[in-house]
This record gives sequence, structure tokens and C-alpha cells, in this order.
Amino acid sequence: RRSFKNILVVVKQTPYEQYSQLRAQGKAPVALRWERLKNRYESHKNCVDEVIHSLKNLGVTYSVIGREELHRGSMIDKDLVIAVGGDGTILNTASFMDDSIPVLGVNSDPTRLEEKGVTNVKDERRSRGALCGTTANTVQLDLPKIIYGNENYAVRFRIKCLIRSTYTETRLPPALNDILVTHPIPAAVSRFRLSTCHGNVAPSYSPVYKPEEIMSFNVWSSGIWISTATGSTAAMKSAGGQPMDVWSPDLQYMIREQILEETSSSEALKLSNGGMICPDDMLLLRWNSQHGSVFVD
Repeated sequence: RRSFKNILVVVKQTPYEQYSQLRAQGKAPVALRWERLKNRYESHKNCVDEVIHSLKNLGVTYSVIGREELHRGSMIDKDLVIAVGGDGTILNTASFMDDSIPVLGVNSDPTRLEEKGVTNVKDERRSRGALCGTTANTVQLDLPKIIYGNENYAVRFRIKCLIRSTYTETRLPPALNDILVTHPIPAAVSRFRLSTCHGNVAPSYSPVYKPEEIMSFNVWSSGIWISTATGSTAAMKSAGGQPMDVWSPDLQYMIREQILEETSSSEALKLSNGGMICPDDMLLLRWNSQHGSVFVD
């Protein structure tokens, strides 16, 4: 008996396809390694063909959509989404989904053994696929086991972000990796007040209440990273954050390049390193700059 009967396959558009369109318009960059791009396009296309062939053999109902055409309506009546590409395809796909549908990532172009490592001459790495459950090399074996429910899927936690101004309120797509809150020009100074509070984010139409504040301080910086456990090994780790247990429900935040006064206390120095947010707590930012942006990954 099949566990999944109506499947959506999301397929990324490769750089080769994108640049080929630009070349037809006479707009493609000159310094492109076309053979390399074509090789990676063919690897991706072969993987997509293998996924579709496997689904046909399994007798399931499926539909295929390009990553650029994806929207929330695409998920209606689907009980499994297969994202064929890399981590970027999974992150983009997950932003359209609630928590009722599982997603399977297929790394369509994994780095080959002979290509691992970076030298002074070249970097031949392909898709890392840290979020992918299978790859082009194993998808034919793994897909039947997944479709028939012989493999368990795991829960990953995401970030819920609400932006509230005087007259409007915007709920952003949930972030599986991280979010960056900063000035539209990330090198410019971002001014905000950071508070950690007990309680969860609530929309404005909820009964008015004042969250219990844990700590609060003013910040001048280049913005702030907030990541899930999943995203803690990505930009957060590169920025100096701590890798987390991937199953942790906690969030991690890190202030980017905070400007501290010479008279700053040891407590302020400690806070500048960032911290953790428990599931029953929330991070509240009061934005004091004229302009701001939130980048969701």
C-alpha cells in the first residue's frame, strides 16, 4: 500500500538554462564555462527523468512544476512534495508550505569524489545537498521505499516572523534556514532595540498583553542573524555562531558587527555574542532606523 498518492515534483532551472536564454538575447556574460554548465545541466536533467520514471513505475499521480512557477495553490491536494535540485530548491519550496505536507529533497547534481576540495586553480564543487534526503545516485532505490512508507520522515523547526507597523501587519513565509534583518544596504548601520520575552508572537487582533521581558538593550550594528537549528551550520556558523543539534526547537540569534561604546559593561559584551531563544520565548526587535529589510532563507 502506498503512503503517498498525489505528488508534486518541483524542478529548479539550472544556470545553463538561464544563461542560454540570455545568450539568445545577446546578454550572456562572456567569461562563462559553457561545457561545465552544460555538463551540470545534463546531470540535473537525467536526475529529473529518473524521478519521473520511478513515479510512473510506482503508479502514483504526480505533477511537475518549475521552481520559478511555484505558488501556494500548487500544494492543494498534494500529500508529498519532491524538490529536485539542491538546498536552494528545498528552501524555496518549503517557504510555500505549511506543516501538513512532507518534502523530500533530491540532490540532482552531487559533488563527485574526484571533485571534492578546492585548489588555488579551481573550485569544482557542485550542490552540497545538506537538506536532501537522497541524491541522483540513490534516488531510484530510495523513492519506492519512501512512497510505500518504509522510511520515516523527521520534523524540522522553522522561524515565524511577524512585521508590524503603525497601520499594517505582514506575516512572512516561515524560514527553514535563517533570516537576516538589516538595512537595505547591509553595510549601513542598523539601529534597533532588541528584547527577549516570554511568550509567542501574536497578531494584532489577539487580546492585547504585555509580554514578560527577559532582557532588553539598544543596538547599533550591521543587522542581526536569526537561525533555526537547521540553519545554524550555514550563515550563522560562518558568522561565528554555534552549530546546534539539528532536532533542537531553539532559535539562535547573532548581532552582526555590533558597535559597542568603550564604556560598555562586560554584560553588554556578552550580549553582543548573541544567544538562544527557547520555544516558549520570542525575540522582539523595535526598528529605529528609517529603512529596513528582512531576508528570508
